[in-house]
Amino acid sequence: MEAIVVTAAEGAVKTLLGKLGSVLAQQNQLVGGVRGELQYIKDELESMNAFLQNLATANSHDVQVKIWMKQVREMAYDAEDCIDEFQHHFGGSRGDGIMGFLRRMKHILSALNARHRIVMQVQELKNRAQDVSDRYARYSGANAIVAASGLQGSAISTSNCLALDPRQAIGFIQEGLLVGVDKRRNRLLKYIMEDYGKQLRVISIFGFGGLGKTTIAKAICDSPQSKSGQFQCQAFVTVSQKFDLKAILRDILGQLIPHGSNQHVNSDILDIQDEPLEGFEVWDVKRLGDKLRSYLDDKRYLIVFDDIWSDSAWDNFKFFLPRNHFGSVIIVTTRIRSVANYCSHLKHDCSYEIEPLNQIEAKELFFRRLFGQVDVCPQNLQKVSEDILKKCGGMPLAINSITGILASRAVKSLVEWQTLHNSLGSELDNASTMEKVKHVLLLSYSDLPYHLKTCFLYFSIFPEDYKIRRKNVIQRWVAEGFVSEKRGLSAEQVAESYFAEFINRSIIQPIDISDSGKVKTCRIHDVMLEVIVGLSVEQNFVSLMGDQYVRTSHDKVRRVSLHGSGSYNLSTSLELSHVRSLSSFGDMPGVVCFNKARFLRVVDLENCEFLRNHHLKQICALFQLKFLSLRNGHNINRLPRNIRNLKSLKTLDLRGTCVDELPGSLTELKHLVHFRSGYTYLPFGFGKMKSIQSLGLIEISDDTSWRIQEIGCLVQLKKLRIRSRNGLNKENWESLLAVIEKLSRSLVSLSIETDGRTFCLPLDFASSPPLLLQSLLLYEKLEALPSWVASLDNLVKLTLGGTQLKDDDIQVLQKLPRLFSLRLWFAFATKHFVVRCSGFPNLQLLAIQGWDGPLEMTLEEGSMQKLHKLVLVVAYRSSTLKSVKGVRYLQSLQTVEIRGKSTEPMEALLQEFRAEASHLPHHPTVIFKKV
Repeated sequence: MEAIVVTAAEGAVKTLLGKLGSVLAQQNQLVGGVRGELQYIKDELESMNAFLQNLATANSHDVQVKIWMKQVREMAYDAEDCIDEFQHHFGGSRGDGIMGFLRRMKHILSALNARHRIVMQVQELKNRAQDVSDRYARYSGANAIVAASGLQGSAISTSNCLALDPRQAIGFIQEGLLVGVDKRRNRLLKYIMEDYGKQLRVISIFGFGGLGKTTIAKAICDSPQSKSGQFQCQAFVTVSQKFDLKAILRDILGQLIPHGSNQHVNSDILDIQDEPLEGFEVWDVKRLGDKLRSYLDDKRYLIVFDDIWSDSAWDNFKFFLPRNHFGSVIIVTTRIRSVANYCSHLKHDCSYEIEPLNQIEAKELFFRRLFGQVDVCPQNLQKVSEDILKKCGGMPLAINSITGILASRAVKSLVEWQTLHNSLGSELDNASTMEKVKHVLLLSYSDLPYHLKTCFLYFSIFPEDYKIRRKNVIQRWVAEGFVSEKRGLSAEQVAESYFAEFINRSIIQPIDISDSGKVKTCRIHDVMLEVIVGLSVEQNFVSLMGDQYVRTSHDKVRRVSLHGSGSYNLSTSLELSHVRSLSSFGDMPGVVCFNKARFLRVVDLENCEFLRNHHLKQICALFQLKFLSLRNGHNINRLPRNIRNLKSLKTLDLRGTCVDELPGSLTELKHLVHFRSGYTYLPFGFGKMKSIQSLGLIEISDDTSWRIQEIGCLVQLKKLRIRSRNGLNKENWESLLAVIEKLSRSLVSLSIETDGRTFCLPLDFASSPPLLLQSLLLYEKLEALPSWVASLDNLVKLTLGGTQLKDDDIQVLQKLPRLFSLRLWFAFATKHFVVRCSGFPNLQLLAIQGWDGPLEMTLEEGSMQKLHKLVLVVAYRSSTLKSVKGVRYLQSLQTVEIRGKSTEPMEALLQEFRAEASHLPHHPTVIFKKV
């Protein structure tokens, strides 16, 4: 937990240092002694930041250190607010010409008071920085505190080493209380016992902490199959985040070879020529490794490496494990998907993602632990039991810990169980059994690199069970200043990599996956959310209101998250003058006075029914605002003209509002990157918004052809959606193609929907087709696939409708190397859809919706080896499905969905599908939906 305290403080300081450097570079705008005072603050903060990084290596800190870190953090926040106000008043251009001159004069007059106030603030901040440093030195001395923290950390570490690791306690749980283990163990045992030419195989078990990876690995080692002589020797070692290579090698050897009176294996299977391990405690790594390798070289062995955290950790061990040809097996458990794939990268290896207990398994474990059997729970405790289990989210460790608390209480009352459900966060801090859960979950947090920790704490803003949209949280990170450009990557690209790393580490759970294979929405496990909420609130990273949350105790609130529909009134409940982020999840009753919160960077008011047009006038005065979501604000039907004041705005989401016309002043938002409006008529001059990367749907006709040229001015546009209901003449169509060529170096997503008059016009480019496309949607009556499509090596998502593809066109599509999803809607003219060997090498979704006449599908052996889902819709016009041959070759298939009329031929086809699917590795589900 102490590392989290450090992270919150260090994150605030690091963000500020960048801004201070930028301001100090503005020579002409710094007056009086401000430059020297800002330089002093910057120097002090740099020293503090270095000291914070040193403190992050310690496991615990005394109270004085915690107080100092809090003071540093709050001072950094206030200093950043001051710098932001300085840049607002004295930075940037006010325009040219007469209007620009008038604006500059007005601004100079209004800035005089601000100049005096900011100078005073800078002087106060300098004094605070000096006071914080002096106070820290006065009470303890910097060097003494670092040393004390190190000693205390050592003591804590020693204590932790002596304490029983919650994972090791698995061996002491009665076998009858381990639920869901047999099914998962047997699935892996089946693979282990199969004959793969006696190759050494590495099996990686990965997933979220507390799901039972260690339990399953131990169950495999203790199974009759493993104990019956299949393996000549076996060992089980725990690696963890920090490990001693020599100690682990000694541990493995000690389990394999007799040492003194300690016999770890049956002496009948030992080679009598093996030398004893006399004095091996002093051997170096080379001698230990040589001994291990020579001992295992001619044996079939089973070794488990539990809890590996990095590729480099695996590299340390694999060198000492001979790849003999006796059918040996190595099992690795890890929380990190990429580590699992790294360890099990060969064809005959296996990566197995462990899933949470399902509802039935979780219920069985819960009631067995409490009552000894499943069906004896008192009726009055059934509902609260379901609520508690929902929070546990199928995590065996959490279920075991909570049942331990409940079982220790003499009376099993409804009130006590409800209290536990509502106070799980405090139980994590106070109950000894729940401390184990917190310890296991915090391991995942502690292993995060510094730059990811603040972003992960940000998830504490979202309510329990909330579906968090990837794009939303990424753009909020950028708006908050947690992410910056790095080595040629934009801030959003860096943020995308951060999000992907959280998925890789199994600490956020994907929910919805897009057709391009990206995670659209995710959630945080309820127990993990309780952990990070407690940490965030304690460190004043987030203040939560509504539902079970009470008013914050901090005098300055930095981020506010409103849950539910509480009776709070933001104009009186909180001091908002220092708030950086305001998020509402549910409606916000009462009056919200936005003009008091002038440092707001993020305002997310999705689904807020209270919101009215007049609120937007206040919001549009927030000079630091970078992210504004009014999504599903049904009472909003127009934007104010003063929206031009949001000079820093990067994301504006109007989807689900009633806004159908935009003010011309919107075009003055030069830093706007994402404008989402569903369908809105863009104002004349929108081409001036040079930073725009994504727009909503743009309607174009011959009467609005001026929009084509405006689009051509958006040189950073990445996502373009064009619809022409009334068609375009040849001249305007060619102009549109020329604009797309102009944007070809930036476009990654292109969608064109046209009507019949435009269908006959070709989609050919003169010189520069958009070859960087990752997503392409075409609803046109193209008679042939454009030649440039064959060169779309980055394309992952393709949707075609109304096209007249021939066999040759389909063969071109099959060669696209990265194509992840393909949807075809009356898109081909052939009666025989053939996928050749090696066709669609990366495709995971194939959906064919509509065709004319009977269709025969042939899937050759070796085709679509990564296909997960096949959808066939036989419900349009004269379409029938005559046959589908080769389903048995789809080794990754998980779901087949067929929609159509229930007829005898269809029933026969479904029966054939199910018969072939039953022999596939994933036993895919065959679903039929009547239409």
